[in-house]
Amino acid sequence: MKRANVIRWVLTALMLLAMCLCVASPALADVVPLPLDQMVPGNPAREDGWLSEDEYQDESIHVTVEHQDVKLKGMPKKVNCSIVRIKIADPSQIRTCMSEDSYDKNAYVKAATLAKHVNAIAAVNGDFFKYYDYGYLIRQGVTYREEFSTKHPRDILVIDDQGDFYGVHVGSAEKMADFAANVLPEGRQMINTFSLGPILVEDGVVQEIGKENTGGDFQYRYPMQRVGVVQLGELEYAIVECNGNANATAGMTIQTFAEYIQSLFPDCRLAYNLDGGGSTNVIVNGKRIHKNPDARNICDILYFASCAE
Repeated sequence: MKRANVIRWVLTALMLLAMCLCVASPALADVVPLPLDQMVPGNPAREDGWLSEDEYQDESIHVTVEHQDVKLKGMPKKVNCSIVRIKIADPSQIRTCMSEDSYDKNAYVKAATLAKHVNAIAAVNGDFFKYYDYGYLIRQGVTYREEFSTKHPRDILVIDDQGDFYGVHVGSAEKMADFAANVLPEGRQMINTFSLGPILVEDGVVQEIGKENTGGDFQYRYPMQRVGVVQLGELEYAIVECNGNANATAGMTIQTFAEYIQSLFPDCRLAYNLDGGGSTNVIVNGKRIHKNPDARNICDILYFASCAE
């Protein structure tokens, strides 16, 4: 084959590969962002977008679910875990929703009901902000609360308007002011925050977890059902859940859970613990992927939506 023909063949192959990548990757799709207003839901899922009960894809979002049975030292049974991977095309597709669409109404509902209400492709329970009156709370760009407790200090998760995660360790008014002034990139806005934690993994490093960043809650030492949200890369995320029992005889300790997430995603940007135990709810295609028997109603979700027309 002549040199010119070889070069022409290689260039053609590269062009075809680039075209395939553009079609396959939601992040490269040309989509219309969703409004910031929390009252505006995501666009409904397409029926033909569900490739199986464990996978959804349209030009704006790709979601997959996988399951693992993990054997832990000293535990008689393997722990059933689920990993939901999400790739979105626009930062507006990572969103939050409150029960009763209100900060003031102290009502709790089923996670699946909240997910259906906002057309979530995938959703996970958030923190328990309606249970207490402290914490740094921003939802869909609206600041609802800036109260900090020295008795119950917690790590804070910040999600900005580009969909990037940041962790503020042992949050306080001073640390949040420093974050806004010196850490958050210029011109960016804080869109959602969570005041539960702790931060599990940061820049690929498992964090040391103790009373100083978990509000002093004793249950973090015991094996139980856990759930966390992870930023893997630009507009790429994961939800990780491990099953367990309410009586603290099965599941993972919080430190073991952090180590497990790091083993799954060694280079992840940030992994953050959400409300576990009976509040653990991961919803895909309108259904809980683990039907823990002690599941209870919740007050908020973090969810991923389609913005495909």
